[in-house]
Amino acid sequence: MAAKIKPVEPTVIKDKRIVREVIAQVRRKPAVEDVRWAKARRKLFNELTAK
Repeated sequence: MAAKIKPVEPTVIKDKRIVREVIAQVRRKPAVEDVRWAKARRKLFNELTAK
């Protein structure tokens, strides 16, 4: 059985303050802790995804 997925329409944000907050979150640099975590897991990730 295949699951039927309902099409999703893009959301229209009318509040400019919310738009600014979303853009700021997308553009922000990753936290130092997140970068450290990613670097520590990089070797494991590469081993698991190598063909």
